[in-house]
Amino acid sequence: MPVDWFAPGYLESLSQYAFADQRTLLGIPNFANVVSNLPFAIVGVLGWRPARDPAWRLLFAGVFLVALGSGYFHLAPDMFRLLWDRLPMTLVFTSLLAVVLGEWFGARWRDGLLWPLAACGVLSAAYWYWTGNVIPYGLVQFGPIVVLLSAMWRLPRVRPLWAPLGLYVLAKIAESYDRRIYDALLVSGHTLKHILAAGATYTIYRWHRYLSDQTASSLPLGSLK
Repeated sequence: MPVDWFAPGYLESLSQYAFADQRTLLGIPNFANVVSNLPFAIVGVLGWRPARDPAWRLLFAGVFLVALGSGYFHLAPDMFRLLWDRLPMTLVFTSLLAVVLGEWFGARWRDGLLWPLAACGVLSAAYWYWTGNVIPYGLVQFGPIVVLLSAMWRLPRVRPLWAPLGLYVLAKIAESYDRRIYDALLVSGHTLKHILAAGATYTIYRWHRYLSDQTASSLPLGSLK
């Protein structure tokens, strides 16, 4: 992997991903870390079918692809497979940011920024893969939180996002204590991370339902025919 001489930053190593639970079951290596991605696929299908706006469709398509990408990575972890784990996550982060900006500033912001934001997300993962520099990807993952917190503070319609944000924080904590949790529970922190993160996406799906119901209830009766 080439070295990025122009923007040196935190260089990531696959040794960081020596997961605690490497048990094989039913012929599937790293069974728990693979199958714990299935809830992402379920949420992706649930959310994508009723979604109408491109931002919401991209978000739930990304959630579905997280199940495939993360499952693919955990079968035999390496840097190439990790790229396909991270690419769909960037779609989720950036499309959610576009949705929130749309709630704050209007649908034109959501629709106008969706594809540039998604492109930045994809490029950040590709940049990490090419250079080893994880900082741009980290900004795509954690940078939107600043906008989300501000929007949740100011906008009642966005405040339900406290639930997925809280679950995502718990998921990152579980990920950090992968080995300790596994030693204590025989269920690894990384497996719990998948379950908690999928729970976060489910609460986003519920938020989408809430917004859709609010929009429908605000329409004139004649427009509902």
